[in-house]
Amino acid sequence: MDRLLFTLGTICVSLTAGYFLHAAALKGVVSFTEAGLAAFRVRIQRFALFALIPASAMLSIWGMPSFDPHLFLLPLLGLCAWTWGGTLGILIGRILHLNRKATGSLYCCGTFANIGAVGSLVCVVYIGESSIAVVSMYRLFEELFFFSIACPIAQWFGSTQNGERFSLRGIHPDPALAIVLTALVCGFALRLLHLERPAFCADLASGLVIVGTMLFLFAIGLSLKLSSVRLYLRPAFGMILLRFCGVPVVITSLAALLGMGSVDGGTPLKVAAVLSSMPVAMNSLIPPSLYGLDLHLANACWILSTAAFIFLLPILTAILPCL
Repeated sequence: MDRLLFTLGTICVSLTAGYFLHAAALKGVVSFTEAGLAAFRVRIQRFALFALIPASAMLSIWGMPSFDPHLFLLPLLGLCAWTWGGTLGILIGRILHLNRKATGSLYCCGTFANIGAVGSLVCVVYIGESSIAVVSMYRLFEELFFFSIACPIAQWFGSTQNGERFSLRGIHPDPALAIVLTALVCGFALRLLHLERPAFCADLASGLVIVGTMLFLFAIGLSLKLSSVRLYLRPAFGMILLRFCGVPVVITSLAALLGMGSVDGGTPLKVAAVLSSMPVAMNSLIPPSLYGLDLHLANACWILSTAAFIFLLPILTAILPCL
């Protein structure tokens, strides 16, 4: 119960603090312009993304007692989760007879879940510090997939030419990918050198994830918009089913078939179950904004799936010990 309250409290307090700071800035209570607030939000996210998360991953890998070859399959599980989720998003759009731009928004929301902030927090609190390295392996190709596949598909949905054929653009390297890879390589190098990790590093790695999560969620709260949510209840409910049923059932089953349950007490299997069950990610709103998709629909899916996750978290944590 303490872990559940801590997790829910961290999520709610961080989001609420960001939302109220944004509201205070709009009312002139604090001296933040809209542009200044946006720049502040980006700096917070970059600090968490480029410093705290990679550092925690390096420390976690350094302290792993052993590295099973099964873990090299985790990036493929991540790719499967994003591909399957996006496919289901398009299917929901077709079933509900939504237009091209709305279907493109559902693709974006179905593709990416909040595994970096909320997913990492749940894994650390309920599985332990050893899960940090597993999370990093699972999301290894996240940035690469986002820029090289998801964004071109979203751009295609936003195009005005319905007959235009889709084609993948060239791969666009992203700094976040290089930093994560560097952190993983450093962690493996320290293990191969047989350097003993100081005892305090385990708590430090967990602390970095928690602080990084709070900063991410605080930044998300700074851009939270609650308007027009009620207009998109049907597609948002479909997205909730996708995020909490359609994707986790398939990905968790696939992880079990790949033998993840026999590795490190089932840690990779539990991580796969948690990360595939996360709500819509904030970066799912970026392509709709860039390519003229239905941004209000994407915003509604993000808000409602995050709210639904608060009520579904106790169910998820009750299932984890059974895996």
